[in-house]
Amino acid sequence: METENHNRMLAAERQKLILDLLHTNGSVSVNEICEKCGVSSVTARSDLDALEREGHLKRTHGGAVPISQLVIPAVPQRVRKNARAKKAIGKRAAELVEDGETILVGSGSTTLAFLHCLGEKHDIKIITNDINGLIYVEQFLPNATPACTGGVLGREYRHFSGPMVASSLSEIYLDKVFLGADGFEPDFGFLAEFEQTASTKVEFIRHARKTVILMDSTKVGTARSFVRFAGPKDADIVIMDKDPGGIVAQATMGPHGQNRVILA
Repeated sequence: METENHNRMLAAERQKLILDLLHTNGSVSVNEICEKCGVSSVTARSDLDALEREGHLKRTHGGAVPISQLVIPAVPQRVRKNARAKKAIGKRAAELVEDGETILVGSGSTTLAFLHCLGEKHDIKIITNDINGLIYVEQFLPNATPACTGGVLGREYRHFSGPMVASSLSEIYLDKVFLGADGFEPDFGFLAEFEQTASTKVEFIRHARKTVILMDSTKVGTARSFVRFAGPKDADIVIMDKDPGGIVAQATMGPHGQNRVILA
């Protein structure tokens, strides 16, 4: 019991020192903790993990920074809507991403949930027009390279649109683009809420061999007035939480009867 209490005290001392270093230097590395505390890298990482669980810091690749240094983007209400379905869709979509790939990711709450599921991928490059997504990649995906399009920044939804999106992508052609959809009509196609958003999605599709659309089931058969960015059969893959009545699968079916819908 005495030894156990002593070890606990030593851990507390180390963690206090780590927080002091963060306060003084603005960051701390695993190597620095090992040198100053005389512990292994495994112990140093364990201390950082414990401090992160307690809300004192945020882990980074090879160390940590104070919570106060993080730029936490405002989370719109739409991100929290149907969060469980969006998380499942994002997790399933992440299975399509291979290490070393460059992918295009459009704006939206479901594509943001998809980015949250890419933590295990290595050496990927993510090009997006979404400010929230760009910040997330920069801060929380150390094994990914963030890149953004040009364009005019819409303050309300925090994404770039307009002619500069096209010019910034003019020399780029890659394998996969991941896009959200605000609505789907079986006889008309995939819809975006605003014209400028729709035109940006059209441009993204032009620069990828494969179009993957991420959409939760509440978007099917919407009665609102939206703008089409893709026809029913323009998507190569549609990932959903569920397909009510098989409507999307029927509308998007390939010429040889192949199913394009994947259920998360």
